[in-house]
Amino acid sequence: MRNIVAVGLLALLAGCEQKLHSTRSDARAMPSVVVAPAPEPPPAALPPVAKPKPPPEIPGWALPAAADTIVLLNGQPYHLLLAAETDSTHRLTATYEETPGHPRRVRGFEGYYTVTLREKTGRQIFSRKLRKAAFFKKAGIDVVTESEAYLPQFLGYSRPLGALVFTLDFMVPDSDVGGQVVLLLDLAGNVLRLSEGRGPGGGPECEPALSPDGWALLTASELLRPGRPPMRLERPDAELVGASFLSDSTVLVVYAPGKAHLIRFADGLEGYGRTPTVQQLRAPNAFVRNIRTGRVLRRFHYHGFYEEMGYTIPRFQLRATATQYLLDDKRGLYLLPLSGTGVPVEMRFAAMPRFTPPKRLAEVRFEINSAETTFAFYVDTSSVQPRIRYQRLAE
Repeated sequence: MRNIVAVGLLALLAGCEQKLHSTRSDARAMPSVVVAPAPEPPPAALPPVAKPKPPPEIPGWALPAAADTIVLLNGQPYHLLLAAETDSTHRLTATYEETPGHPRRVRGFEGYYTVTLREKTGRQIFSRKLRKAAFFKKAGIDVVTESEAYLPQFLGYSRPLGALVFTLDFMVPDSDVGGQVVLLLDLAGNVLRLSEGRGPGGGPECEPALSPDGWALLTASELLRPGRPPMRLERPDAELVGASFLSDSTVLVVYAPGKAHLIRFADGLEGYGRTPTVQQLRAPNAFVRNIRTGRVLRRFHYHGFYEEMGYTIPRFQLRATATQYLLDDKRGLYLLPLSGTGVPVEMRFAAMPRFTPPKRLAEVRFEINSAETTFAFYVDTSSVQPRIRYQRLAE
C-alpha cells in the first residue's frame, strides 16, 4: 500500500517578519502613445524553417521551472529564487509493497530542487540544492521516484523559528496518488526540518500553515514551536482527521476513533477500515490545545467530518463573534470559541429557526458544505447569546 502523506497552501503571516510576497514581473510598461514609423518595403521571403519537435511526453519528466520572488526578511527585501529540474540522464528505481507480500517496482528520473537567497543588490546569501532522495522518507520512495520535479512553493518566513518554510508536492503520473513535504531552511540554507504535508490522495485535513503571529508552524503530523519539542498529532488508538489554528494561542485537533487496519471482507476482498471499541466511541474525539504548553483546554464530541479524498471538517470561522462553527449535517452546529477558554456549544437544527427574508442588518451570512448538502447560516452578531437562522440550499 502506498505511503500516502496527507496535504494546499496559504498562510497569514501577521506579526512575523515575512510579509505577503509577490512575484516579480519582467514585463515592460508600454508607453501610452506610440508613434507608428514610416512604412518600409516588405522583406524578401525567407525559406521555411522546420519547427522544433516538442519534447516527448515521458511520465515523471517535465521541463525545468523557476520563479523569482521578492520577500521581506527582518525588514529588508531579498530575492528568493526557486528552481526545479528533472535529470533525464539519471534514472531512478524503487520497490514498494502495494499489498503485503506483493512487491512492485517503479521507475522515474532524478530531480533537483534549488533554493537561492540573494540581496537586492544581487549578492548571494546562500544556494541550497536538494535531490529527490532527501524526500523519500516523508513522501514515500515510490511516489517521489515516479513524480515530476515540481517547483517548491514558498509558504512564509517565521522569525521565531528562524525558518523559511516551503512545501514540495509529489504526484504519481496520471493518478491521484501523491504526497507533500514541508521543508524548513534557515537563513544560511541549512535544512532545519522535513515534515509531512497534506497529500491529494487521502489523509487528514491539515493544511501546512504558520500561526497568525508566525510563532508556530502546523504540518500534517506535528506542531513546530521555537525552543520546544514538536507536538506530535498522531495517536495510537485513532486516526487524525484534521488540525487547524483557532488563534495565536490555540489549535483544534479532531480524531476518528479507532486506528485504520487491514480488513478482510466476506467476499475475499481486502481493504482498510476502522473498528472502534465502544469505549473509544464514547470518549471525546475533538480537542482544543494551547500552542505553547500543549495542554488540552477543551475536549468534546464531534462527528460531523467526512472522508472522500481525505478527511474534511466542514466549518467556518467568524471573527465578528470570535467563533468557529463546525457543521454536523445530521445534528446542527458546534460553536467553538476561538480563545479556547469558552465551552463549546451545540446548536441543533431544531433550535435554529429557518431563514425567511429579509436578512437582518446585524446578521452575517456564510455557507458551509457537507458531503451531501450546502447550508447557509445567518448569525446575529449583535446578540450575546447565539441567535442563528439557517437555510438548506442544495442536496
